Amino acid sequence: MDTYDDAAFDRFRSELINAGFSPGGDAEYRCWTGPIRASLEGLTDATRMQIDIYPGWPLRYAHVSVAGLRSEHAAPQGTICLWAEDDPAQIDGRELQGLWDRLDQWAAAARNGFHAADRALDAYRLYDVQSSYRAELPLQDLIIRGSNGYAGQMFAIIQGKTLLIEHGNPPDPRTIGKPALAGAFYLRGALPEPPRTLDEIRASLTRRQRRKLTHGLAARSDTAFPAPSGGLDFIVLAWPRHGDDYDAIVLGMSGAAETLAAAALPPTSNDEQALRRRAGTDADLLASKTVLIAGAGSVGGHDEAAMTSRGVGTIHLHDSDVLTSTNLVRHVGTRRFVGRQKADAVAAIIDQHAPWTNVIPHNDLPYDPVELIRTIEGVDLVLDCTGVMPLTAAIADTCRRRGVALITGALFHHGALARVQRQAEGDTPIAARPTDPHYHPLPPHDQAATAGFLELGCTAPVNNAPPVAVLTAASDIAVAAIDLLTGRRERPDERITVLRPMSAPFERTGTLDPRDPASLGTP
Repeated sequence: MDTYDDAAFDRFRSELINAGFSPGGDAEYRCWTGPIRASLEGLTDATRMQIDIYPGWPLRYAHVSVAGLRSEHAAPQGTICLWAEDDPAQIDGRELQGLWDRLDQWAAAARNGFHAADRALDAYRLYDVQSSYRAELPLQDLIIRGSNGYAGQMFAIIQGKTLLIEHGNPPDPRTIGKPALAGAFYLRGALPEPPRTLDEIRASLTRRQRRKLTHGLAARSDTAFPAPSGGLDFIVLAWPRHGDDYDAIVLGMSGAAETLAAAALPPTSNDEQALRRRAGTDADLLASKTVLIAGAGSVGGHDEAAMTSRGVGTIHLHDSDVLTSTNLVRHVGTRRFVGRQKADAVAAIIDQHAPWTNVIPHNDLPYDPVELIRTIEGVDLVLDCTGVMPLTAAIADTCRRRGVALITGALFHHGALARVQRQAEGDTPIAARPTDPHYHPLPPHDQAATAGFLELGCTAPVNNAPPVAVLTAASDIAVAAIDLLTGRRERPDERITVLRPMSAPFERTGTLDPRDPASLGTP
């Protein structure tokens, strides 16, 4: 067996032999059996246990299994969860004593009770039969619809290997173009322990819930999950586990009557509350912010997706250009949006990533000063991602006169440089920076060296910045915007990222704060 530490593996096997274990006969010595650890006695009637050494040892720890062991943080077949798969501490299992120490800690917790915070959303692992499908459901939305004893109808469709669950009555399959599965949701108060079988699920329900379950299962035809059966194709049982967290078991049903069987699907909550947990710690603060963004092109589209995914509540998105297939190399949009206005395409994508954001698409920002003033009134921040110098100058002048914060970002020299400028209270006006010695002017445009290319029917060169440069600029603009909206103001009012070396002071890759020439360095 190939390992990442052959010498340690030899020692580990010797220690196993000394502890009374013997290999199971495979040539690579992956499976070992031996006497049960003393700390596990009383948790099971078994007298023997098994140690399986996985590929990747010792970066992946050797797993301990005890037939018949029933406990939290142990799979139905008795495999004990000692470390999470991504826990770097599992390297401690390289020494057999390290594995024993961790096993003894687990056994003590199994006797005394695991911490409640460690138990949420893992009950499906304890169910006796596991499904190869997964489930997504709006768990929080379902929970707030009722209290202990609530029972509600649901429906679901299969997408790939995932059961996508919604509440309500099943729609007409002709409307959605695929079969709809019927399900039921049952909400209970705290359960003493997660149910492991369908009989235990039944026993955990109220009398009314149990009658509904029996009726729904009796209506099933003898079909295998995930085929529709005419009765209940899946059920969900949810109950509180720790604080405001709820656990849930999703069961996919197969067969009928005497052949009825159920398998647990790993559940993932897809309600807005679950999504917002991934938005970051600033999400609640940003929910009240309104941002006007000019430009929904390659830089602007990625920037808008990043801003809204962080939690910004309202976006006014200005761009009247139409998405083309050639834009897709760098744009956040996909082929299904080709032919639509970029602002509409980005708004649709944001709705999928950040449903809490109200995105209002508009045409291009006006150049007329009076109309531009009227457009920016009442926003917390203007983001200029147009890369169009005359419009950027007009936006900067209008924002300065009206006291509206502005961040503008653009790529230069076909992606060699990305510059992000902030113009807020206390910052040097953008229009005054070309004559301010603290700010470095960008290298002059060399038409022969940096010319773009002409598309058929176009009269201007296409900016040839590569996608990595686009993502760099969009990310830095979003970081600058969040820094300002949260009131941290930790960034300088201008920052230049050098992606491809040019003339001094841009001869090295890295970032440059124009007020600190020594800041340029390797990222």
